[in-house]
Formats: sequence, structure tokens, C-alpha cells
Amino acid sequence: MAIALTAAAAVALTACSGSSPSGSSSSSAGSLDLKIGTILPQTGTLAVLGPPEITGVNLAVSDINKANAGIKVSAIQKDSGDTSTNIATQSVTSLLSSGVGAIIGAASSSVSLTVIDQIAKAKVVQFSPANTSPAFTTYKDNGYFFRDAPSDVLQGRVLGQAVLKQGAINVAVLYQNDSYGQGLNDSVKEAITSGGGQVASDVSFDANATNFSSEVSKSLASKPDALIVISFDQIKSISQEIDKAGYPFSKVWGADGNYGVITPDFKNVDIAGAQFTNPGVVATSDFKDRMQAQAKADGLKALTVFSYGPESYDATVSIALAALVGGKTDGTTIRDNLSQVTSGGTKCKTFAECAKLVKAGTKNIDYDGISGPISLDKNGDPSQAYVSIYKYSKGNESSAVGSEFGDLTKN
Repeated sequence: MAIALTAAAAVALTACSGSSPSGSSSSSAGSLDLKIGTILPQTGTLAVLGPPEITGVNLAVSDINKANAGIKVSAIQKDSGDTSTNIATQSVTSLLSSGVGAIIGAASSSVSLTVIDQIAKAKVVQFSPANTSPAFTTYKDNGYFFRDAPSDVLQGRVLGQAVLKQGAINVAVLYQNDSYGQGLNDSVKEAITSGGGQVASDVSFDANATNFSSEVSKSLASKPDALIVISFDQIKSISQEIDKAGYPFSKVWGADGNYGVITPDFKNVDIAGAQFTNPGVVATSDFKDRMQAQAKADGLKALTVFSYGPESYDATVSIALAALVGGKTDGTTIRDNLSQVTSGGTKCKTFAECAKLVKAGTKNIDYDGISGPISLDKNGDPSQAYVSIYKYSKGNESSAVGSEFGDLTKN
């Protein structure tokens, strides 16, 4: 991976800001002690998302504890790996034995589906900053699963519409055959066909594959006006096959799973012109600076992408607010108050501001965070969210070119 963690950095994660090896933290008399675990990707095909997500959690823990608002938070960081291993199961088992009230992660929808039953059965909240598979909306988790990244129903809609706006009519889709790829593929195709375009080819590949020559050839054989690639770090190999075929990257689109995987350090191919969607707002300069400072304090390399950093931050803050309002740090209390602190109440934009309202007796608050309005619904989904679009330039540099606001309560 472009931002694979070194062994030293991985060790440092267990002792990041607000954390200790045992997950314990000191607090003043009468203060709540909230222990949070994370299963975020330090290794595997989605490891590019690990650093910004882990940093987002640690920055939120630091801000919460600095607020001195009657709750102290500690975080135990564990690796989620990917679906080729059972690292996530081992990590969850360890976290549950440590007595956490909530677990943040995983980044991969497929990984979350391997542990969601284990976490829900333990009556612990699972809050993902990056799961976008539509499968979670109706999953039988007894209300313990939440996410602040929108369902791919929204990302697929924005991605399909953006491709059509560029003038494409015949669109090829190349996607990985797992819950993430299937869900986003379905949403993209719906957006394309409902918008007046047609799907020229729809090709899947094994998520654990390493050679994509045949699949790329099959996708491009349809002579598409645009090619959408739905993958994780396989985009490195896929992009090289696209380059060999002479297909212009100005017609190539990607999504959140593969945005940021290719960085200026990757010299095998230049994908200037390619565009990617990524759920969430474009991180502000101030938040990026704070994230970089936190990463440095944690002993991590400088961040090159910030994907799901805001969502990870907001997941941590929302969990802490739910515990503060409920007066307890167990999973059921957090579950029962998460929607209440993120929708329909008195608006507040920071943990400190929200905590002051709670202390003053306002139980129904509405935390609007770094990532957007959040507004968790009865299914644990954000009902409103942003999807941003990023474009690559020469040298594999990328920058935001816009954001689209979506309301999933409306068709």
C-alpha cells in the first residue's frame, strides 16, 4: 500500500493520544470513563485509509479530554486487516475482553460483515466511519451498528451522475466482487440508466486477484465513453493495464475505496485526469493541519490523504456525547442515545459546545460535525451527507474539485 504502516508505527498506535495499553485512563471524581476500541486497517488492501482514520479518532479523544466536561475517553487501536485474514475477529475478541463500550470500524464493509454479529451479541456499539454498503441499512444488528459515511446508494448516485455530466453515454464498470463492490456497482448502474445512459459492460473481478489484464480488456472491448473502476488497492495494477491499453485516464473514474491509493510516490503510471468520488466533505485546511499535528504526535508519517478522517473524528465525538447524555458508558446506553445527540435537537458544532448544553440540562442536542450534519436515523445511517469529487493532475497529485450534498430521505 502507498501508506503501509511500518512495524514501529503499528506499535505506536497502541499508545496514541488518550490511549494506554490497557485502555484505561484516569479521571476526576464523578467523571465517566469511556473506553473505545478501533478496528481500522493497519494492513491489507484498504490500509491507505488507516492513517487518516486512526488519526481522526486520536484527535477527537484529545479534544474530548481537553474539554474537561465530565467524561474521559481512552482508545485501544487494533488492526482490521482485510477479508483474506481473520485479523478483525481476533482484534474484536481482544477489544471485547477489554470492556470497551464501542468499537470504531471497520473501514471495509466486507470486514465489518465478518464481525458485526460478534459485536452486536456483546451489546457493544459498532460505529464505522467508512462502511458504505447498502446491506447495513437493513442488517439485523439489534440497533448496535452505526455509520456516518453515507450508503453507496448516495455515492453511486453522485458518481453515475458526475460521469454523465462529463458527456459519457456508454459507460463500462469494472468492480470487485464483494459486498462493497456489488453494492456500489448496483447504485452506479441505476444512476447511469436512470440518467439516460447505458452500461456498455459490467465486469467483476475477484477481490483477492493480482492480475487484471483479462478484466480490463473485457471492459474496454465495449469501447466505452467512460470507465468506472470500483476497487481497493488493486487500482495500482488495474491502472497499469489501462495505460497499456492506451485508454485515456481523463475518462477513468474511481470511488472511495481506491481514491488516494495512487500517490506522487507511485511512478509506474501517471493517472492525470482520472476522477474519484469520496463520501464526506473536503477537509478544511485547519482540520488537515490539526490532523498532521496529531499524526506527528502519534509517531506516524505525514498524511497524504484525509479520507474518512473527519468521519472518524465525528464517530468518536458522537459516541462520547451519547455516553455523556445517557450518564453511562456501556454499549446499550450509547446505542440508545446516538440518534438523539446527532439529530433534531439544539445545534452544536464541537464536543465542548455540545457538552456545555448537556451540562445545562439539554438532553436533545444535534451535533453537526466536521464531516457534515450526520443526522443518524433509526437504521444507524446518516440521513444527510456530502460526497466529494477529486481529480488527479500530472505527477499523481490530486485535489478536490467539488462536493455534492445528498439527502437520503428524499428520492
